[in-house]
Amino acid sequence: MLNIIILGPQGSGKGTQAKLLAEKFNLEHFDTGRALRQIARKNTPLGRKVANKINRGFIVSTNLLADVLKEKIKNIPCKKGIVFDGVPRNMPQVKVFEKVLGRQKRKITNVFLIWISRKESLKRLEKRRVCKKCGSIFISERSEQVLILGKNLSQKTRKCPKCGGEIYQREDDQPETIKKRLTIYYQRTLPVIRYYYLRGKMTEINGEQSIKKVFEDILDNLTTNN
Repeated sequence: MLNIIILGPQGSGKGTQAKLLAEKFNLEHFDTGRALRQIARKNTPLGRKVANKINRGFIVSTNLLADVLKEKIKNIPCKKGIVFDGVPRNMPQVKVFEKVLGRQKRKITNVFLIWISRKESLKRLEKRRVCKKCGSIFISERSEQVLILGKNLSQKTRKCPKCGGEIYQREDDQPETIKKRLTIYYQRTLPVIRYYYLRGKMTEINGEQSIKKVFEDILDNLTTNN
């Protein structure tokens, strides 16, 4: 059973690769942001706690994230693997993350770091657009088209081809904000990368290739390590 973590700086395409892995191997795709939003919509004690944080723009605490993780994982069949996208982001999260997985008798089989340069991160995020409704990601090109996994969408449409939602640029994808986010990423996530590297779980993938080539490299290393 595969239980995979995808790490990488902002704009590296880790969410795209997580989706591709989930589709190919019938894995549950645990997208941290989506999981938080789903829980926040529920009228439960946990849902209200999460909503209180994210609706006011606050960062969810490690303990609260652990509660969300437990809530989501307990509903996943034990024989179904998971690909984790967006967690763990720092060492305190690693500790609670592994504790929760251990209780479910799950072990991480692979950790992939999709590495791109700081310059490439800035370039990609400045072009990124997101659907407000379903969260699909698009790239705004100079040709005044939006590219989604190889499919062109007229920028004049401004509507998501999947759900019809509005396509917009996130406030945290502005240049100065991006630089701050990348600094935080390097400070907090590099220890996580080192942690899994020392345990023989980490494989670095060149993220400045095509989506297809990145995915092929991941598959090659899945075969090697398992």
